[in-house]
Amino acid sequence: MIFSKKKEIINPYTLEECDSCHAISKRKFKEGDYVFKPADKCGSCGNGQMIIAKIFGEEVK
Repeated sequence: MIFSKKKEIINPYTLEECDSCHAISKRKFKEGDYVFKPADKCGSCGNGQMIIAKIFGEEVK
């Protein structure tokens, strides 16, 4: 018997963290994202800079 692995659909996500208050937000991956890339201003504290902390994929079920 031959077993084949099912094709998995994986959606990429980006995790951003504020360098001031350490608030974390998850969003869909955008072309050009890389770890430690500065992003938008923090929406939580208002004076911090959001930095990309992690890029990962989640399996769609």
